[in-house]
Amino acid sequence: MNRFLLIIFFLVPSAAFADDYLDFSQAVDDMNTLQGNFTQRVLDNKNNIIQDVEGSFLFKKPNLFKWNYDYPFKSQIICDGELLYLYDPDLKQVVISPLQKLGGVSPAMLLVSSSASNYFNIHRLENDSSEQAFEAIPKNLGDTSFKKVFIYFNRGLLSQMHILDNLNHRTEIFFKKLKSNTEINEASFLFNMPENVDVIKN
Repeated sequence: MNRFLLIIFFLVPSAAFADDYLDFSQAVDDMNTLQGNFTQRVLDNKNNIIQDVEGSFLFKKPNLFKWNYDYPFKSQIICDGELLYLYDPDLKQVVISPLQKLGGVSPAMLLVSSSASNYFNIHRLENDSSEQAFEAIPKNLGDTSFKKVFIYFNRGLLSQMHILDNLNHRTEIFFKKLKSNTEINEASFLFNMPENVDVIKN
């Protein structure tokens, strides 16, 4: 499975300003569930596109999410609150990891966790658009595979997330057709193990 698909979820000193984090917290705290579609592209350090994919997602606090890549290939990342499943149909492989073992520091944590300020310095960015923009920098950069995350909200709804990794590759995710705080059954986050796949447990 391509590593760019996983950086959103995996791990593999300036202080945050209190009012900046409060603004960010207000933007995400009322977002208990979210579902929709996304497009994702990865650019190298010369701004050449090296990956361009699209799919759908849903999440529910705390720590439940499903991330489906649909085109031009299929793969799936599901977290049921305790275990993270990475399913690659082409490789016929499922990697299962306990969520606690991953350490908790990931870009997705900014959206689904109530403890993001323990791991990130979060600052509000000034811009000329009507969007709210925030920069989140991991407090322990040595423990992460990314340098910073930019998150954008349009009229209070998540619109974009940009992730700069340690190789200066930039992953840009654009969200669309969003539905916020609709009822999502927790059964939606259960992983149905396919037949005839290799299972790797971390």
